[in-house]
Parts: sequence; C-alpha cells; structure tokens
Amino acid sequence: MEHVLREGVATLSLRPLAAALGTSDRMLLYYFGTRDELLTAVLDAVGEQLQTGLTAALPDGPVPPGRLLPALWASLEDSGAAAPVRLYLEVSGLAARGRQPFADLARRVAEDWLSWVGPRLDVPDHERAAAAAGLLAALDGVLLVDAVAGRERARAAAGWLGARLGRDDS
Repeated sequence: MEHVLREGVATLSLRPLAAALGTSDRMLLYYFGTRDELLTAVLDAVGEQLQTGLTAALPDGPVPPGRLLPALWASLEDSGAAAPVRLYLEVSGLAARGRQPFADLARRVAEDWLSWVGPRLDVPDHERAAAAAGLLAALDGVLLVDAVAGRERARAAAGWLGARLGRDDS
C-alpha cells in the first residue's frame, strides 16, 4: 500500500513492486492472483483506512449536506490524506480515459463512497442517493481544485459550496 501511495498506479509493474517489498513477482501473483486483483486490494485498503479516519472526524449521526461537505474537506485537509487523495485522482483520471482496470476500479470506489456517505446525510430517504452523488461530485471538485489550483482556492470552494448547500438545510 505504501509503495502504491508513493509511486502511483499508472506505471505500476509487479517486478519493481516486488523488489521494493523484498519478494518476487511470483509471490505477489501467488497471493493476489493478478495485477488487477492486487490493485483492487490496495485501493480497498486505502479506502477503508481513509473512511475510518473520516468517520472518526465527523459529527455523530446524519448531518445536512451543507455541514458534511466542509467537515469532509476539513478532515481530508488536516489528516495527512494527500497520498490517498492523489491516488484517487490518478485512478479517476485513468478511468476517465477509459483505461482498464481503472474504469472498473473507479466505479467500485465511487459506489463504496456513495454507500458510505449516504447514511451520513440528513436528507429525506427519497433524496439520499442523489444527495450522496451530489456531495461526492462537490467533494471531488474541491479535491481537484486543491490539486491544480491550490489549497486556498480549495478551502474557499469548500466553504462556498457548504454555504450554498446549507441554504436548504433548515
């Protein structure tokens, strides 16, 4: 996981990964089956670790979207989540190009996050799926702004979006 977080996935090859881990590529295949299964296991572990950290930083119980977006951003900003976020953005970019296995992996990661964030939203049940997708879209946008335009602009975007989402929270 540390190697993938440090080096990324676009050019991940089993031999260099095995060498960095002090093992052989055959052992990686023995334990994971394929490179794609290894990537899936790594992304699952990274996502689980990130969700655990976010869960601990969020308020208890469902939260209105206007409060949840800034809380998620603040937790990501302060938690040292830069490497997992870079990995997420890299996988998403490769998926957007239609590259496999990244398209399938990104879809799975998105579904996991939507399932995770949905119950944390204080919205009517019939709006939950759309609200979760909207919140993920907004958070992804803030993460992308952070990556390409800088932290201050991302912080401002998260605050602005949270305030606009909060108009319907009363």
